[in-house]
Amino acid sequence: MALERLEFASIELGASTIYSTASNASTYIRVRVDYTLNSNTATVVEDVSGYFGSGSIENGYRLRSPSEFSSPVEITNWDAGTKVLTLDGTAAQTAANQLTFITLPAGKIFIESASFAKVGGSTLNPPNSFNDVTGSDDAEYSSGDKEWGVVGLLASTSSINTGLTGMYGQYIISSFERRNSSTQANIFLTASNTITSFTEEPGYTFVSEQGQSALLLSEKSGSFLNIAGADDITGNQSLGLGSYQNIVASVLSQLTSGSAAFPFTGSAEISGSIDMTGSFSTLLNSSENFLIKNALATTQSLFQIDNEGTAIFRARDGGVSDVPTPVVGGLYFSTSSAFIGVDGV
Repeated sequence: MALERLEFASIELGASTIYSTASNASTYIRVRVDYTLNSNTATVVEDVSGYFGSGSIENGYRLRSPSEFSSPVEITNWDAGTKVLTLDGTAAQTAANQLTFITLPAGKIFIESASFAKVGGSTLNPPNSFNDVTGSDDAEYSSGDKEWGVVGLLASTSSINTGLTGMYGQYIISSFERRNSSTQANIFLTASNTITSFTEEPGYTFVSEQGQSALLLSEKSGSFLNIAGADDITGNQSLGLGSYQNIVASVLSQLTSGSAAFPFTGSAEISGSIDMTGSFSTLLNSSENFLIKNALATTQSLFQIDNEGTAIFRARDGGVSDVPTPVVGGLYFSTSSAFIGVDGV
């Protein structure tokens, strides 16, 4: 059986363009749209050459057309067949063939022309190319496979070309929009709503391609990506270390809440022994019991205290075969008698 390990490499950004909620927001999708006064629907009539077009639109993307909306509106439904957009706002005027910008929502990033790089990459030292990397939403991704993630330098959305030293973000590779070759591809990245270290803090996103030269590319296990030194990846060694400020903080926070450690609220199953020093209280509500069961027959109760304080022992059937081993101080019940273990006279 192969050793469990996290494969990793790098993504070089020298020829790339990063699109996000703030980076290159006006140059991602450009289309021409017909609007109707006070209507929350609009129709795409034409793609604008030189930009991504209507084929790249998805629900949740943001639409900007200043003459019709004072601020960006969300696309709540996109019908690729009829080219009709449903929006969460209504147009301020009727207008035809309006130049319209469509951008990514917060938490989603698109990298155009990402380049694969792996120090010493080969079939014996994978990944060897983007063909060894799969997005979690791609058709070839199988449930149970490790997801892939990336680490990169963050910037404020108000100053997208200026990286913030020491601040790194982690995103999951959700899909490959296109593999131009085995070493160049267009990639979608997505923040997580459930993994703390992969969430995107409001007001921050990846710095633009002008502000960083490479990203760490790594398989993901739970909250964890690989950790790498300067000789392992292209780009700054901090890429291989920066994610751990996110990971360690998120893991430690889980150790003081939820079911990961005491104190916590909820159910838990503990295997092994527990030694406790000090007072121990079991608080029973109206429908709760303190119950000890037979580990070999879990439906069999050995001892119980109900919420009224009544102690209930197991009542044996009274036969010779069901008599427990006698011990001094022992107490057991049959269906018709009670027995106490004492020293013989």
